[in-house]
Amino acid sequence: MSLYKLIVFTGPKGAGKSSLIKSLFPELDVRFEEPSYYRDYMLAGGLAVREVAGRRDAIEVIMAAIAKWNINVGLLVVDSSRPLEGVAEPRFLAVIERAEKKALVANKVDEQGSQVAEIEKFALEKGLEFFGVSTKTGVGIEELKKWITTGEKTVKTMPKPVPPVCPEASSAYRPCPSRCQKDSRQKQAYTGRARSFGAV
Repeated sequence: MSLYKLIVFTGPKGAGKSSLIKSLFPELDVRFEEPSYYRDYMLAGGLAVREVAGRRDAIEVIMAAIAKWNINVGLLVVDSSRPLEGVAEPRFLAVIERAEKKALVANKVDEQGSQVAEIEKFALEKGLEFFGVSTKTGVGIEELKKWITTGEKTVKTMPKPVPPVCPEASSAYRPCPSRCQKDSRQKQAYTGRARSFGAV
């Protein structure tokens, strides 16, 4: 069994694991390249942050030893601007399965096309706490750190995601005058997003 209680960060490469670690623990000298298998950062009080590589082959190797990890907090970090199917794979959930506390963290919630609602629904289905954050603007960072350190969760209003922009639209929130009308379903999708943002 690991001598330290671990705060484990797992998720696909590019989800922002290193940036999130730095935002939560600015005192750490974080390296921003993907680790070969995992990388540890020591904290006070017998705690350590462990960043796990997102590659399939790396996780397959790690799973052989993960039963000996003393995981206090497990965080699955995903890029909320990417399709859910590509970021919430079973191998990432397996890494944090044995954690005392576990959560799904949707990073980049302030970016265009953020799919926060779908990711939050997935978290609830899997029995995970959910946090929406942005390492760029600091949204949700304090709330997540409080939960990691105390287990307490503060209810916080999420920022509205920015809808995808149609390249031929006169406004970012209005249907495309030509291309979108060639496909009625695409037109309805743009119009639906516009209504949800109060633009039509």
